[in-house]
Amino acid sequence: MITLVFWLMAAGMLAASVFAGSLRLWPLTVIILALCWDNAIVAAGALIGGGDLLFALSVPRYVAHGLLTPLLIPIVFWIAKLRLRAWMWILTALLVALGAYTEILGLDLVLKEYGGTLRYAHAAASPPVPSIVTVLVLIGVGVLLWRRAGVPWLCLGALAMFGSAASGVFWLGNAGELALIGSILATAAALRSKAAPAR
Repeated sequence: MITLVFWLMAAGMLAASVFAGSLRLWPLTVIILALCWDNAIVAAGALIGGGDLLFALSVPRYVAHGLLTPLLIPIVFWIAKLRLRAWMWILTALLVALGAYTEILGLDLVLKEYGGTLRYAHAAASPPVPSIVTVLVLIGVGVLLWRRAGVPWLCLGALAMFGSAASGVFWLGNAGELALIGSILATAAALRSKAAPAR
């Protein structure tokens, strides 16, 4: 059952990447495809089986999370048409550096089973600080967009991501990522539709 959930989330991410491409949000498309890979490898883990192949396929999951997740900050700022200030770039760079340290240099994976799925995961769980800070920033931008433009999707999606990750339930965290990506795309589409009559 859990395996099916991950296959469905991989399919959802793939569909989201196509939609992001139609909006010409190419950096976001790359991030979404990385999340699609993340879900697909978890879904296929039991079929592949533990060993070198699954380990090699799993490493990009953590590299992508460490390096790409903080890039959602400048992407969302650009979608929201907010000024890309120096502090935002500095924060993003610091979060990418921290992600590289924890997810690449400090990567220590062990084989874990959950609900019929088989995956390589961190040997010692620790709070994913770059992801947490990124989501908090997105919540802030979402609140701003809700108040200024009447577009609630980013705020709601980022809150769903924060709540699902805080639950500690593995598959809920991935579902929260899908909700967040969907909210970013819904926000981009809503802002473009609002701007269209003014042209």
